Amino acid sequence: MKSPRLSFHSRTRAFTLVEMLIVVTIISLLAALTMGGYTYAMRSSKRRLTTGTFEAIKLALERYNTEFGEYPQPANSNQMVQFPPGLATYDTSGASCLYQALTGDGFDQIKGVVGDAAGGGSGGTSDGKVEGVAELKNKMFVEIPQTIFTRKGTTFMLIDGFGHPFQYLKAAIPAAANGANGNNNTAPTTINTTYDLWSYSEDEQNTTKQSINSLTDPTVSVKWIKNW
Repeated sequence: MKSPRLSFHSRTRAFTLVEMLIVVTIISLLAALTMGGYTYAMRSSKRRLTTGTFEAIKLALERYNTEFGEYPQPANSNQMVQFPPGLATYDTSGASCLYQALTGDGFDQIKGVVGDAAGGGSGGTSDGKVEGVAELKNKMFVEIPQTIFTRKGTTFMLIDGFGHPFQYLKAAIPAAANGANGNNNTAPTTINTTYDLWSYSEDEQNTTKQSINSLTDPTVSVKWIKNW
C-alpha cells in the first residue's frame, strides 16, 4: 500500500500595481501631514518670538519717550535690503533706528541726534558694543538677546522671529504743534498719532507696503503683527 504523497506548492505573492499606488499614497499623505504639522509649529514659534520682542520694543519706546521727551525718528527712509528666503526686500531704516535708540549703540540712524548725545563708533555708527556713560543712558533694553538683532553690512537692526527687520514710523508732528501758521495739509504717514510699529511676520508678498496702506486695503496687513 502506497502512502499518499502530499504536495506543497509555495508561491510568493507580489504586490499589484493598485496596492503599490495605495501604499505610496498613504506614505505621501503621512509625510504631508508631518511636514504640515512641522511647518505650522515652526511658524507659531516664530510668531510667539515676534510677539514677545514686539511687546519689549513697545515698553522700551515708552522708556525712551520718558527719558528724552519724544519717540525716536529714523534718520533715513526706504533703505531697502533683500532678506532670505526668497527675493523679498524690506525697509531697514526703522529697524536700524530702533536698534540704536533702544540699545545705545550708535546714533547716526536717529534723526536729530548729534555729537556726544549717544555712544557708538566713529561718526555715531553702531559697533555692536554698549559702553560708556552716553550709551548706558540710552540703553532702554535691560538685556539684548542675540536673536532680536542682526547686522547687514555696517548696519545693525532689530529683527522679528522670522529674521526680518521690524518696521517703525514715527508720526509726523502737525504744523500747528510746531507753531506754524495756516493749516497743516500734509497727508499723514502713520495710523497712530505716536508711531506705527509692525512686523510683516510670515507675509512675504506685501513687504513694500506701509502701515497707512492698510487703511485703504485691510487685506495687506492680515498676517502682520502690529500696534493698530
